[in-house]
Amino acid sequence: MTAKEVIKRLVTHDNPPRIGMDFLGDNPRDIIWGPTARLMRPEGNDLARWNRDPRLTSKVPWFTGELMMTPMGDIYGRLGQKTKGECVKGALGDGWESLETWTLPVIDEEASGIEKAGAGDYRKSGKYILGGLPLAIFSSLRDCRHMDNALMDTLLEPDNVRAFLDKIMDLMITILDRAVDNGLDGIMSFDDMGTQISLFFSPETFRTLFKPYYKRLADEIHGRGMDFFLHSCGKIYDIVPGLVEAGVDVFQFDQPELSGSEVWAREFGARAVFYCPVDIQKIMITGDRRVIEDSALSMVNAFKKHGGSLIAKDYPSWQDINVLPEWAQWARDVVAANAAL
Repeated sequence: MTAKEVIKRLVTHDNPPRIGMDFLGDNPRDIIWGPTARLMRPEGNDLARWNRDPRLTSKVPWFTGELMMTPMGDIYGRLGQKTKGECVKGALGDGWESLETWTLPVIDEEASGIEKAGAGDYRKSGKYILGGLPLAIFSSLRDCRHMDNALMDTLLEPDNVRAFLDKIMDLMITILDRAVDNGLDGIMSFDDMGTQISLFFSPETFRTLFKPYYKRLADEIHGRGMDFFLHSCGKIYDIVPGLVEAGVDVFQFDQPELSGSEVWAREFGARAVFYCPVDIQKIMITGDRRVIEDSALSMVNAFKKHGGSLIAKDYPSWQDINVLPEWAQWARDVVAANAAL
């Protein structure tokens, strides 16, 4: 059975022979990444690199660090040449009246072509091919309106939020067509919706405002024969049932122990798959071999008791959270030794 077939059986809950694995280096890996589309501003990419360009500094004169403009037209800032930055001024931050004249990103055909050509024979690899969706539902709103405005908008301006989401949904569908043409099996949206203790918005706001868009996105993905993966940081337990109902197939959580692997497996293991490392904040950062190995085994066993709906993975940049290579290997070795169902 190929790696792709294993993941497909996991996603369809069709008697998979083992849990999935997606580890770095020479470790077991069932999933590889394929190209979707890179986006750019219609007027060009010249502000897309970190800089102190006057065209950006004039818009946020109070910010003293580096700046760049995203494909959505949001201005991101960072200090000390570290991190990927955060939005300091959204493209629609001055008011919803600019929505009619705001321009969506366009596909950067040159960059997307280079990315596709560089992927080589990924279609013949026998692996499950996953791609990233460069837009999201809540996160796009959060940046374009800035977080403070966006949260107020969910209560005070729901019609404008819907008008905005209708616009970006059209671009998402175009990107999904590219993903199918590129041979992807699944596509992941990156949409952080919570803090360490709760959602950014109420479950009712999710149900009435965001869930219909998740349902539409899921239907478009499934209609093209792909699976829907969702990455979200934060404690989003309260809306996971709604996301499953909307059609999310696989949840990518870097902190599965915020709610608990046992909870995810018991309550949702028959309806969804969880694509997770051993918890990066509660467990991996301890550097305690016994804690890491015991936690890895507990996570695997929790899902094995409920159909094995787990794809164990690496965090993509352990060094960024000060996890040493040998610590990550302790977790991988335990998972691989106990993967069979």
